[in-house]
This record gives sequence, structure tokens and C-alpha cells, in this order.
Amino acid sequence: HRDLHSFPTRRSSDLHRSHFSTPAVVTAIVAAAAVATAVLPTYAPASGVAHAAKTVKFSGKYSGKASVTIKGSAIKISSVSGSGSGTDSLSKLSGKNGTGHTSGTCGFFSGPATISGSGGSLTLAVKSTSKACGESNVKSVSGSATVSNGSGKLKGAKGTLSFSGSYNKSAGSFTVTISGTLSV
Repeated sequence: HRDLHSFPTRRSSDLHRSHFSTPAVVTAIVAAAAVATAVLPTYAPASGVAHAAKTVKFSGKYSGKASVTIKGSAIKISSVSGSGSGTDSLSKLSGKNGTGHTSGTCGFFSGPATISGSGGSLTLAVKSTSKACGESNVKSVSGSATVSNGSGKLKGAKGTLSFSGSYNKSAGSFTVTISGTLSV
């Protein structure tokens, strides 16, 4: 059995020593403060006041045709073309190359789309949680789309738009109402 005195002990004078010398610690603190001082002003607004993005409430109603093919559970949306009226004279809704799948009485879909007109345009990506559901030939449509860009009066627009409406499967026709708030 070991004697307790055979283990190394510390003297009280050892307790105040560090593996880092005081000048090294001071140098590190000064360097960190210098880096923080150099970096932080680049993130601060020049005027000292943050400028909030302008928000625009978007709304529109569109109707038209959609070319949709369903094979097994796979959905292919070849084209979407509609017209109507929307904020800032955006009167055309179009899309192509959409995809999706069926599950029960619903079809889930996503794909690129554009809303355009004399006031400019919005570039959208319809989210894959968007759906058309129902037992009958006329399906209830709902979902959302991410706006990634805009032009004209809505230049640089970003945000999310929600939509709801109906889709007549045999006629290939739709009617949707679109709304949301965009940052420009």
C-alpha cells in the first residue's frame, strides 16, 4: 500500500503560477480586442440606425390551365398558364417542370413559377407541401411558395406567398388566390 506522502504535492507558491506567462495573456487579450474593434464597425450601419426592408402586401387572383400527367403515384406538371390581377399589375401566372406524388386523395406538388406583368415580376418556388386534395374531379388546392427575387416595382423581393383555390382535373383548369407579405 502506498504512503500518502509518496504522491507529488504542490506548494502554495505553485498555485499562483500559470502555464501561460502574463505578457502572453495580455498580448492575446489586446489582439482579440483589436480584431473585434476592426471587425465590428463593418457590421454597424453607417448612420447608426438599422434600415428595415420595406414590406409590400401582395394579393392576386388567377385562373387558367395546367397540363398535369399522373403515372402511378408520380405527378409531372408540364406547364401552368394563367391570367388575372395582382398587386403592381402582375397579371400573368406561369410555371413548368413541376413534380410531385400522390398519396390517398391528395397530390403533393412543387416547382418553379413566375408571376409577371407590366409592373415587373416575381420568381417563385412552390413548396413540396403544396397539395390538391379531394374525392371528386374538382380538387381543393392549397400551399405556399418562396419568393426568391423580383423585378420592377418589386425588385429584390423576398418572402412567402400562400395560395388556395381549386383545380378541375378533367378540364385541366384552375383558379387560385395568392397572398402574402414581401420584403423589398
